Amino acid sequence: MAKTAAERKAAQRERLAESGARKFELLMDAQELQMLEKNCVLRRPGREPYDMVEYLTLLIRKDNAELVRKLKSMSTECCGKCGDSLPVKECVCDGDSQCWLTKGWHETKLIM
Repeated sequence: MAKTAAERKAAQRERLAESGARKFELLMDAQELQMLEKNCVLRRPGREPYDMVEYLTLLIRKDNAELVRKLKSMSTECCGKCGDSLPVKECVCDGDSQCWLTKGWHETKLIM
């Protein structure tokens, strides 16, 4: 006997949960959606455009790779105040001009 739509959907959710995938809802304004659609095409000239989900997941992976490289290069340096390896996550000296947490954290933030 054929499965109902509800049974098929339940099976799909179970497969996704087992694989570790999660559904994520994203709200974009019209300008952001237009940029996304345009970039999906422009990043693959002469080819089938990226699917929006594929494009966004590739951007996440690209950003992660860049962040890992940045954190690795920073790990050879130390905070000017406490001497802990960078990036420092907590420090009682936060606010002191020599403490990395005061201004150094800008090195890891996303910049446009």
